[in-house]
Amino acid sequence: MNFFTVAIYVILDDILKAIEHKEDPQRKVNDALIFTTLLVACRYFGGNIEKARLYMLSHHCKEMLSKSQFNRRTHRNQVLLEQIFHLFATIFVQESPTKNFLIDSFPVSVCHNIRISRCKLVDNEIFRGKCVSKRTYFYGFKVAVLTTQDGLPVEIAFLPGSYFDSNFLNRMHFNLPEGSSIFADSAFQDYQVEDISSQLDGCSWEVCRKKNTLRGDIYQIVLWKKHMRRQIESTFSAINSLLPHSIHAVTTNGFLIKCFVFVFAYGLDKWLQ
Repeated sequence: MNFFTVAIYVILDDILKAIEHKEDPQRKVNDALIFTTLLVACRYFGGNIEKARLYMLSHHCKEMLSKSQFNRRTHRNQVLLEQIFHLFATIFVQESPTKNFLIDSFPVSVCHNIRISRCKLVDNEIFRGKCVSKRTYFYGFKVAVLTTQDGLPVEIAFLPGSYFDSNFLNRMHFNLPEGSSIFADSAFQDYQVEDISSQLDGCSWEVCRKKNTLRGDIYQIVLWKKHMRRQIESTFSAINSLLPHSIHAVTTNGFLIKCFVFVFAYGLDKWLQ
C-alpha cells in the first residue's frame, strides 16, 4: 500500500506540473494529493473516502481536507481526473506489446433489487437491466471497458442498465493505432461501425458472431476469438474484487466517479506491478 501511494502521488504531481496545472498558492492540500487519496480509497478501502483520508493523514501528510471539502474538490476536478486517465491510457496503448484490444461490459448496481423502490440515486425504469451471463437482474449502470491484451484499461463508458451493449459504440472514441484488432462478444456486433472503423481507422473488429449472423467464421476462428476474450473476463473479475457490496454515494455523479476510479485504480496497480 505504501509503495502504491507514494508512486502514484509522485507520478500525478509530475503530470500536473508538466501540463502546467495551476492551483491557488494558498492551498495546503494540492490536487495530486486529492487524486492519490481517491485512488487509495478505491484500491484498498472499498471506496471509503473517510478511511483513506485518515490513512493519508496518519502516514503521508500533515494536512488533509475535511470529508465535505474533499468531495467538493473531487467533483470540481472531475474533468481533470478524466484527462489524467486519458494520459495513462495513451501510455498503456504505447507500451502494449500487441495491437490487440478487448471490450466488454459489466453491471454495477446502485442498490439491491429489494430496495429499488427506496433508491434515491436513480429513479427510472431505464436503469433496470439484466446480466445475461449471470442470469440475474440489477438496478444501476453498465460499465464498458476497453483494455489492452494485458488487461490495462484504455477507455471507460457508462450507460443505464437497460441499454444494449451496442450503444456503447456511439459513446466511445476508440483512439487506437492503425492496424489494431478489437475483440468483442456478440452484443457489440454492428456491421456499420465495423465497416467505418475498418475504412477510416484501419481497425478490425473480431466479434464473436451469433449463429444467425451474415458474417460467420470458421470453427478455428471462433476458438481463436474465444481464447482472446478470456483475458477481459479475468480483468473484470479483478475489478469486481475491488468493488464493495454497495458503493456509497449521495449523488448519481458521485457514484459514477467512484466506479470510474475503481477501474482507474485497478489499471494503475496492474501497471506498477
